[in-house]
Amino acid sequence: MTDSTTTTTGASPFPSYPSVSPSVQLHEVLAASRDLQEFLEEFTQIMAAHLSSSGVEVWCAVTLLRDGTAGTVASSNARAVVLDEIQYGFDKGPCMSAARQQLLIHAPDFATDDRWGAYTEAAMAQGVHSAVAAPFDLPGPDQAALNVYAGVAHAFDETAIATITQEVAATSTALRLALRLAHYQDTEADLRAAMDSRTAIDVAVGIVMAQHYCTQEEAFALLAAAASTRHTKVREIATQLVETTGGQAPTTHFNTSRASTRTQP
Repeated sequence: MTDSTTTTTGASPFPSYPSVSPSVQLHEVLAASRDLQEFLEEFTQIMAAHLSSSGVEVWCAVTLLRDGTAGTVASSNARAVVLDEIQYGFDKGPCMSAARQQLLIHAPDFATDDRWGAYTEAAMAQGVHSAVAAPFDLPGPDQAALNVYAGVAHAFDETAIATITQEVAATSTALRLALRLAHYQDTEADLRAAMDSRTAIDVAVGIVMAQHYCTQEEAFALLAAAASTRHTKVREIATQLVETTGGQAPTTHFNTSRASTRTQP
């Protein structure tokens, strides 16, 4: 069984690494990315290019474990996705172990590594002979790790492993920020959807009150009854009524109103 420590003996196919750290590029990528997936795609591509050398190509992918299910959220190319899928099929492998145990996993030579049983044979059949997996430091129940595959044994020396560890740590910080921003964006989208729904219902209630000379409670009860009869939501009934009456869907103007209030003397 191969030792899981990060020390590798023997010559490495990687002669040297660029002097500019990938993390320098990643901060720029994070600022320019439109969403979390785009950022992670750029991350895997930068890492693959940074760790590859002449004659030795590596493939990178990010695995996310959520609610007991594993999935690849980003990869440097299609081959990395296929290699990840092998791990998911066996429910074991370097990246699965790294994410679950929150440990750096190094497999210098799959031919002499028996930690994952039949997975290693399946990986070698796909041309993979060594790998490194490093976990991201994320809050909450979600777990993730970077998978770095190579087609030769002993592809990752101490310098390569240190680079992977350093960049995953740096990316963890950026990833936590991106996840937090994504959470805020989701919250804002949910809030806007709720506001739009409330606007449609309020306008529709006003229309019913005017048409039937009834109270606000009675108007809402009529909308709710119509929704129940048609097996749909009150919001959809309200939106249809507003569109039929006014010729267009109801629009929430709270941002514009707030801006107008601020500009008034």
